[in-house]
Amino acid sequence: MPCTGLLFRWRFVATGEGYVRGKKDREVVSEEWIANLNTEFRAKGVEQRRRPWEAIRRYSEEFNASVDLSSDIAKTIFKWFEVHSKPGVHQIGSLYEAVYFFDSQFWVVSIPITYGTVQLNALDSLREMPESIKQEMMADHKQAWDYAIYWADCVDYGMGIDDLRKTQGLNEFGAQLLMSADQELRAATSILSQHRPDPRAILNCRMALEMYFKSYIALKTGLSQSQAKSIGHDLNKGLDRFIEVSGLNDWAKTRGLLTVFPEIHERYKEQDITLKRIWDGYSFAHSLGAVIIREFTDRNTLEQVMASNNAN
Repeated sequence: MPCTGLLFRWRFVATGEGYVRGKKDREVVSEEWIANLNTEFRAKGVEQRRRPWEAIRRYSEEFNASVDLSSDIAKTIFKWFEVHSKPGVHQIGSLYEAVYFFDSQFWVVSIPITYGTVQLNALDSLREMPESIKQEMMADHKQAWDYAIYWADCVDYGMGIDDLRKTQGLNEFGAQLLMSADQELRAATSILSQHRPDPRAILNCRMALEMYFKSYIALKTGLSQSQAKSIGHDLNKGLDRFIEVSGLNDWAKTRGLLTVFPEIHERYKEQDITLKRIWDGYSFAHSLGAVIIREFTDRNTLEQVMASNNAN
């Protein structure tokens, strides 16, 4: 399948809470409107770095309009707050970052901050990857498809973890475990993004996986401290309980991947593990995190990716 065909087919619309579908942007936004909002934000104690994003969200709501970050509306809002804020406070980052392993190298996958109904190109998320390497990856249909699925996991996880952080009524213990797992996964991402990844990142992946297992069980059926202790650090027990509670029997096929993780007592030892095996552990944990997000939110970019593949 030609590379260009895959490139154009992998464009998906990501919407949900905070992502507003509506009319085209208005031609202008007045300084008076922005200044009044800033006065309101100041009174409410809204941090300066959050103010342009809150202003864009309010614009979307008040005028029922999608706001692309490259639009004149967004540029006007950011420019106003740049002039009226502490220098450097509004540097734009990513909504979420993960890593992807290809050609014996970890590559950062950046999911952008978006407002309104937008199209996301999966390959654009690999900002550091040269075009020549992207083309090589896309020329291999299986590799290209694997990346598309992983990218969908990144979109759902990156957008959905914040949804769950704000969701009321979740099992408290389950939510705590989920956020702890998220911290471990992000720590692994930070380590693997470095020029020379530290093999000890596999320990972060192990802890993330363990807590994702327990988090899902707690969020789905409840899990007491004593029940969590009965699972302990045994990843096989965690997987068994996850499959039992979720009914996702296909996950039994992943049991072999548990061997990439060191035993818990080996955390004090030097870690001797290949980058490929670290990737196996990292992607396993990340995939489970995405399953949790799709279970407890309305995020499901993966469904769009699968539909796109079936249509072709």
